[in-house]
Amino acid sequence: MAKLTSAADMARAVGVDPKAFRQALRNANFPWHKHNDDWIVELDSAEHSSMRTVLVTLLKRKTAKRQPEADPS
Repeated sequence: MAKLTSAADMARAVGVDPKAFRQALRNANFPWHKHNDDWIVELDSAEHSSMRTVLVTLLKRKTAKRQPEADPS
């Protein structure tokens, strides 16, 4: 049987707010996801890969916000 994962589990595993991740997934407007369905996918599926891509984007934004500004002098 295929192993499943949820958006919330994926987000928590890397320290991202699950609500922010689900909003980003909705904004991505994936054709395979039906409105109001749970964000549960099979591990290593194409859908899982799509969700990971969105999660990486959120992580990059989160990391960029934490980076200190370069000293202009």
